[in-house]
Amino acid sequence: MALSDAVVSNLTTISVAVIALVKAYGLMFGRSFGGGFILAASTVAVGIILVCTLAWDVSQKATHAISRDHRGHETCRGGICWHGVAVKSPASQVRFRLPQQRQLDVAL
Repeated sequence: MALSDAVVSNLTTISVAVIALVKAYGLMFGRSFGGGFILAASTVAVGIILVCTLAWDVSQKATHAISRDHRGHETCRGGICWHGVAVKSPASQVRFRLPQQRQLDVAL
């Protein structure tokens, strides 16, 4: 899972943590922040975190695309990409067969 996927899946938790940090900062230094400021600050902070993780994921993808070492990463065949699965693995060789059905000759 990419880093930005983890951030998006935990967006609410991160937002509440940032709000708690702003409130803790206000209590430590004797300041009182209004609700609008706290909402705006947490939204900006979460946005910055999300943009940074997206930039990190894109840079990692670009680095992977430029490098020639593709062992153990993703393998794409026919537009389908397998992340971390070897094309020649035993799991990719599984074939399902239906039992053969015999036709009975019935005289009518």
